[in-house]
Amino acid sequence: MEVLFNTFAAGTTAVDVYRLAGGREYLVRGAVKTAVAGALSRIDFEVPFGVPVQYRAEMFNSSGLSLGFTDTATTTVFVAETWVHNPLDPQGATIVAFRATAAREVKRPHEGDIVWPEGRTVGVVVSGQRRGVQDAVLDVIVDSIVQADKLQAMFGSYGTRTTPVICFRIGANDRVRLPRPFFAGILELSEQDQNYAIGTGEKIAYGMTGSEVSPPTPALVVPLLTRADLNAAFATRAALNSFFLTRLDANRAYQFAGSA
Repeated sequence: MEVLFNTFAAGTTAVDVYRLAGGREYLVRGAVKTAVAGALSRIDFEVPFGVPVQYRAEMFNSSGLSLGFTDTATTTVFVAETWVHNPLDPQGATIVAFRATAAREVKRPHEGDIVWPEGRTVGVVVSGQRRGVQDAVLDVIVDSIVQADKLQAMFGSYGTRTTPVICFRIGANDRVRLPRPFFAGILELSEQDQNYAIGTGEKIAYGMTGSEVSPPTPALVVPLLTRADLNAAFATRAALNSFFLTRLDANRAYQFAGSA
């Protein structure tokens, strides 16, 4: 989803953009201390589905001093399917469906113990912070080899390494009570053929167990649209300048992403 700020307070040279959903606030990936010149457009690949989402930006001047926050805008994105991706490679996202075995039990334990001091007949709780979701069954199924390959690529390959954190954006078709969005650390992916081997289809199931983790730092991002994309899409700088009325228009031309 595109997050667009058309104006900022006078003197704003950089902003942090925040997303609030499900009672939690996150910095939007790729919008951390981002230099601006009057406006900003970003694609939020981690926006959850089916819940109210609020966006606001904290503005900073050239000395790094806060100029306060923009007004808050609220929206809800309605999507039927569940989408998953590695936060460090959002363009590798794919659709999955939770299996009947997924998220039947959701546990959020407390750190701590119950102790019985001398002379006490009942215990005393010594506890810390409640944890996020632990050891959730996240079994999914896909309908094609293309989807299967994308899911495997989220965990790295023989030639590439990545962090095994997966962002689940749960669609309306999957009735599971997991946080939205749900970032899961998954250390093992078990591929289970359904009908591919017998030649009647391409359904592949995946067995996964994951625990809720923090996403990779939001300052890490793979740009969706680059200057190289625009240079590849237009033969000359004059052609580029004549096509767009403003720099913001050029920055929002996501239809040219991947042209380079």
